[in-house]
Amino acid sequence: MQRFAAVDLGSLTVRLAVAELTGPRRYRVLGHYREVTGLGAALAQGDILAPEDMARTFQALRNFVQIMRAQGVEVSRVVATQALRQARNREVFVRQVQEDLGLPVKILTPEEEARTSLKGVLSALAPEVLKAPEIVVFDVGGGSSEWALIRAGKDLQFASLPLGILTLSRSRPLGDPPRPEAVAALQQEIQARLGEFYRQTLQPSLTATPRLVGTAGAVTTLAALALAMSTYDASRVNNLLLTRGQVAALTELLCRLPEADRARLPGMEPAKAGVMVAGALIILTILQVFQQDSLVVIDAGLLEGVLGEMGAELGEGNRG
Repeated sequence: MQRFAAVDLGSLTVRLAVAELTGPRRYRVLGHYREVTGLGAALAQGDILAPEDMARTFQALRNFVQIMRAQGVEVSRVVATQALRQARNREVFVRQVQEDLGLPVKILTPEEEARTSLKGVLSALAPEVLKAPEIVVFDVGGGSSEWALIRAGKDLQFASLPLGILTLSRSRPLGDPPRPEAVAALQQEIQARLGEFYRQTLQPSLTATPRLVGTAGAVTTLAALALAMSTYDASRVNNLLLTRGQVAALTELLCRLPEADRARLPGMEPAKAGVMVAGALIILTILQVFQQDSLVVIDAGLLEGVLGEMGAELGEGNRG
């Protein structure tokens, strides 16, 4: 059975999924792998990828290549998002990855990222959620946030906002532990940016209060914290209902703890402890701006969307 792999080269985290075909347009996932490398950590200071961040991410990709070879992967696809969209020196990194590792990198446009992420979300979303007349799916990443509006009988609508948990954390240092006045200023900035984005981009298309569905690291980390998971389990996260009260309580907790203490919380990936104050504030503000008391959490997103596209293409090719 043909094995294939997808790589999501994100601003904060690099992820790999390996799968094998089991029939036309059918496949099973053999394994997930991830490394937090912070590729886009320096972008807030001048739209440049830092050499140390590129080196760390390149090493993660080298590790992924070894995994793919060991598992007999025949076809792979690497997609990149906001960090490489924004960086003025992106060609240096992309060329090194292709020439030294043999991995061509496709830099997705914001709409391509939102469309592909939505495919991944829909692969895991409970059917009853889709009964809502209007659904807003959001993907808060390290460098940007992608949005999709689903309305019965109408075309999908996509939007992007350059607001991510890594770049925001680096551009607005809060102190350790976070200073209350710095947290308040950051919260005001997020409220202003998300509020304006909502009023100009999404609100004109809405006829009712939409159902919110969130994916990617910030929201899944909050879900893991709410569940106090010692070992992350995507099956428990998918379709979890996370309430505004839970998000508010977790935000308050994260905002008063030093980073070392945040890293020890059950459900926290230690490498993300430094950016999750901004992440929690963004998710809480989304609930407030949309006037929602809860959101549905989905672990599947961009990586799963790419994997699904590859599985469909390879399955059709084999059948032909």
